[in-house]
Amino acid sequence: MRVRFLARIVLVVLAGSLPVLGNWGGDAGGSVGTGAFKPFGTAQVEMQNENLTILLYRDHAQVQVEYTFKNTGAAVELKAGFPCLAAKSAKKNYLEIDNYRLTANGQAVPYQVEPGELGNWKTLFSKEFLEMADGPGEDEQGHELAPDCSECRIWWLTSKVHFDPGESKQIRIAYESLYEYSEGGPSDDSYHNSDYFRYLLSTASAWKGPIQKGRVTIKAVTVDPDSIVIKPEKRFEKTQDGFVWQFTNLRPTLADNIEVSLNDKFYTLFNYASPDGHDESWYSFEGDRYYFDFHGYTARASSEKAGHPAEQVSDFSDETAWVAAKNGGIDESLTLTLAAPAHVDQIGIVPGYAKSKELYFANNRIEQLEVRVNDGPPALVTLPDEYISYSPYSKKGYQLIDLAPYTGKARNITLTVKKIYPGSRYHDTCISEVLLRQRLAEKPQVKGAR
Repeated sequence: MRVRFLARIVLVVLAGSLPVLGNWGGDAGGSVGTGAFKPFGTAQVEMQNENLTILLYRDHAQVQVEYTFKNTGAAVELKAGFPCLAAKSAKKNYLEIDNYRLTANGQAVPYQVEPGELGNWKTLFSKEFLEMADGPGEDEQGHELAPDCSECRIWWLTSKVHFDPGESKQIRIAYESLYEYSEGGPSDDSYHNSDYFRYLLSTASAWKGPIQKGRVTIKAVTVDPDSIVIKPEKRFEKTQDGFVWQFTNLRPTLADNIEVSLNDKFYTLFNYASPDGHDESWYSFEGDRYYFDFHGYTARASSEKAGHPAEQVSDFSDETAWVAAKNGGIDESLTLTLAAPAHVDQIGIVPGYAKSKELYFANNRIEQLEVRVNDGPPALVTLPDEYISYSPYSKKGYQLIDLAPYTGKARNITLTVKKIYPGSRYHDTCISEVLLRQRLAEKPQVKGAR
């Protein structure tokens, strides 16, 4: 689950919770930046090669970096650290690095977390992040204060590696990093800033000499490659392998730090005019695209495991789910009957038990889904095996499926499980949430809470 902390107003919306009335202020978190391995206390080791691969998923990046280091001096017990810029959290000493692993010549090396001096690192925290995370607040005269980064932190994940005189070693680091996110808004309305991933190549400047040879590959796996924006500009070439930057003899500076914007800024306005008090719905403004997001359906299933009925796919909770009772879910189906027929262009689905990342992968997840609108022909859809930590109260919480063209209005939509990703512990096939989305031809003339 995405970690959140107190921000400008004392009430914060947690992932999976109901929206609240009143000004809920701002919220921010995730990893603001990670970066290159940095030595402490010695400058006799060269970085001969750095091969960095960044795989972009919906709410996180999977990162792998392989180094070749050579000791040019006497034997040394090298201490080096991996940086993590994030915000203070009550649950962790650092945010949001998962599955961090370091090996030297294939052997696992332990690490410990040490706080660092923030110094000028705070300049890397975006204005939007600071406004939501820090909450500038007001002074005694009621004047708004500038963000002062009081929640900003830097941690070093430090390890020790022994080098004999003249010895070269292969160091490999792998980890997952949640994107920096920030959001806020009054009452039930929400303003979501673009998500960011950063890799601080500048921390490699502490090794002896330049980075002799380097390659950075950025690949969009489950995000739209045409939507991302990469800095530094004009460094990366689009190839079959992704966006690639190759260099030699680079002495990295702050100007070489890598920033990837998912360019997914949007905002939502809650629909207070909904005729059904239990059918919470909202308008989603996504650049020049506009959607009406709603439930407005009754769900029934071909089978249900006790305690996990079909109706739980429309409760806006990632802690509940429909669970099929037969065949490990294969050929079991959900039918959504709309309260009022409407043309639905897209559905959002949470295709597993999303109460936690651990439970998500412990149970079966949907790999292939057959989607049928009314009595039309079925369309087979393949879904990536990906846990998404965002709340189901925004499009970010779902895997989105564009419906095949059809005429008229949808009266019912049937989802049939055709193939699953097997769970590591259980054989239950689950769907936590299903959202219906109607594409609007023009910008809706609706007013927000303020």
